[in-house]
Amino acid sequence: MSIITDYFVTNYITLMILSAVAVLMIVNRNIKIPASQLIALNITLLIAVTIMDMVSEQSEIAGNSQFLITLHTFSETLKYILRPAIIMTELLIIQTDKKFRPLYVIPAVINGMIYLTALFGSDIAFSIDSSNHWQGGTFLRYSVYVTQLIYVLLLLVHTVKFFRRKNTIGSLIVLLIFAQSLSVALLEYLDYSGFVDPITALGILEYYIYLSVVYQQEISAEVSRKEIDLMKSNLTVLRNQIQPHFIKNTLGIIRYLTKRDSKAAVKCIDQFSKYLKAHMDAIHSEDMIPFERELENVKDYIALVQIDYTRKMEVNYELGSTDFLIPPLSLEPIVENAIDHGISREGGTITLRTFTENGNNVIVVKDSGNAKSDPQEYTSVHNGVGLENTRKRIEIQCGGTLDINITGNGAEVTITLPEKRYK
Repeated sequence: MSIITDYFVTNYITLMILSAVAVLMIVNRNIKIPASQLIALNITLLIAVTIMDMVSEQSEIAGNSQFLITLHTFSETLKYILRPAIIMTELLIIQTDKKFRPLYVIPAVINGMIYLTALFGSDIAFSIDSSNHWQGGTFLRYSVYVTQLIYVLLLLVHTVKFFRRKNTIGSLIVLLIFAQSLSVALLEYLDYSGFVDPITALGILEYYIYLSVVYQQEISAEVSRKEIDLMKSNLTVLRNQIQPHFIKNTLGIIRYLTKRDSKAAVKCIDQFSKYLKAHMDAIHSEDMIPFERELENVKDYIALVQIDYTRKMEVNYELGSTDFLIPPLSLEPIVENAIDHGISREGGTITLRTFTENGNNVIVVKDSGNAKSDPQEYTSVHNGVGLENTRKRIEIQCGGTLDINITGNGAEVTITLPEKRYK
């Protein structure tokens, strides 16, 4: 069997795992998965270690010439330097704070300096005797195991940190990597080299999976953040569209009264000031509010309208449930629409009902209609900008729906909200 064939047979599992990582990296080459370069370095280091293992074995078998002894020494030196470097590189992947990374390199550098002395004839780490056999040196030969132990303990520290952050996926992956790194260190110490390289390769694969998971989480979080920002931006636009519309209508009422009843106009201005003061926070709020508070908004608006004694309007409240949340200023535009375009100045009845149905809170605003309005025009005003904006706000903020049903007896607007109790 040739040396190359022997190499592939001996390292078959290791090479298969590393090839899987390499293929995944090629497939994801257009995706900026963090620390991919470190993973590529890990693959290179482990392949170098497997080659050095083969060189050491073959040079020892081949004889005891000076060249073979030198080759054996070089391969063993490089192998003992690279093994801790692999765990160090894996640790650098997990450690996202770059300011601490230089500190993590120190143990590997010290170990490398100790084992490099073998190339200059020193036996403080190890030596290859005249028979081309490996001989352990002084206690400094244990630096490779101490270095690996340091890195394994650092992995344990990061595992604890992940658990404290309640990052379940990250915790499990890092815990698995810690356990496997510990087993690699123990097997290396016990000189069971046949399992070390495959387990190390498996760790590299898991690290790449870990990086992919982290990347997907970050992308998902970024997408969610942008969606939230967009929703807030949309809500701001929608509120700004409703707000001038309401103010214009209210000022119209005040203008109408100033020509006919100055006392009523003053009362209306006072009522309008009260409304603006009480609801300025709601206009700029991103949060849901209790239905009772929104009902107060509606009643304040109706009070403004009823100051105009020329209107013949009756309002009925049939409140079956009120303990739920609703987007601020979402009910007032519907009532406003029913008053201005439903019953108009011809007079009529506005009915506001609430009840629960199939786990949802339902609000119904019904007007008795306006006999003098053209049916086609009547339909268009009930599907105008105000109600469309309200529909979007309800959908964005709480996943609810707004439906309009227009008949010969007026219009009925139904808001259906997923049940969220206000506590």
